[in-house]
Amino acid sequence: MGTDATSAVADRFARAPYFTIADENGAILESFENTAGSEAHGAASKALMTLSQKGVSVLLVPRLGPNALGFAKQAGMGAFCADGLTVEGALAKYAQGSLEKLL
Repeated sequence: MGTDATSAVADRFARAPYFTIADENGAILESFENTAGSEAHGAASKALMTLSQKGVSVLLVPRLGPNALGFAKQAGMGAFCADGLTVEGALAKYAQGSLEKLL
């Protein structure tokens, strides 16, 4: 929902106001506005295209719809459920291996 580690993970992946990218050690590298969120149609594919171009391989999300799941799978991304967590909480639980695998 925001641009720092204490921000809540948005409840809708493709319509999230911001995305945060972290490295494999959980260090935040970048937060940026999700321009796909304003799309009438195809927000998930546009958002995933942007993330793929930035080298993202794992998504920590509340859930993914069927279109997003298909694109993420095609892009070779993994996805884990981070519903109800902050960014830092999601990263910590991912590092512990305690998030439910979605893809």
